[in-house]
Amino acid sequence: MNVLLIRLKGPMQSWGSRSRFNLRSTEPYPTKSGVIGMIAAALGMARTEPLDRFKGLRFGVRVDQPGLLLDDFHTAHNDAGESMPLSHRHYLSDAVFLAALEDPDGDLRLREYADALAAPHFPLFLGRRSCPPDGPVAAWIVDGGLEDALRSAPWQATEFHQRRCLRNARRFPNRLEAEIFVESPDAATNDPDTFILNDSPQSFDPRGRLWTERTVVRLGAVRPRPTVEVPTSPDAPSPGNRRQYRDTDFPADTHDPMTAILSAPVEADATSDKEAEA
Repeated sequence: MNVLLIRLKGPMQSWGSRSRFNLRSTEPYPTKSGVIGMIAAALGMARTEPLDRFKGLRFGVRVDQPGLLLDDFHTAHNDAGESMPLSHRHYLSDAVFLAALEDPDGDLRLREYADALAAPHFPLFLGRRSCPPDGPVAAWIVDGGLEDALRSAPWQATEFHQRRCLRNARRFPNRLEAEIFVESPDAATNDPDTFILNDSPQSFDPRGRLWTERTVVRLGAVRPRPTVEVPTSPDAPSPGNRRQYRDTDFPADTHDPMTAILSAPVEADATSDKEAEA
């Protein structure tokens, strides 16, 4: 049995499975339909082509860097200049995932997918067209089952994220863990860690898009193997960083450096106040 591992990283990602009308939500991790659609684009498939070549694949994902949830209040106009309905669109910012496809029939088609991702026919995006990857999408094939491949793969989070988690491991040990979700058709639906997603693609034809339900199981969290050196102290040099960060640069209990910046108190501008009164 073989598994194709795909690293998904970009400034923004959005993986919807139940978007309706003016609310375009995202799952907290990539969907099977989104990843299959990305591979289909890499292969140069038309939207009207059947998806039989993807049957029998089992999907899983590991959340290596959760990122932040963003809410975009979206406005648009049509070609006639008329205002379109307002919508809320959700995105994941600064997230990194490891997606996996298991093929029980061998690695022949998985190698075809990996080659296509390395030299895609159409541009690739992470769920939506406004979410390009940060560069070439890395993909490689490993031997074994889906669960073992996701548990044993090296940590795919950014170097900065890994070093920050390792530095704060004593106070926040859960940040070293990555949750795993796998497709499991035989799982009991009454299990609290089991849920249903309408996320198995049957057709991408714009005239009749079709998805069917699939059963997903949360396996829990694992501690993936870091790919950076463990800092010996907050001030220890970190090879590969353009700037050497310290604990004092960002509050240790913030999930993202931008949180500290956005939450910092803003001093009143006396000049602006006087101009406003005038």
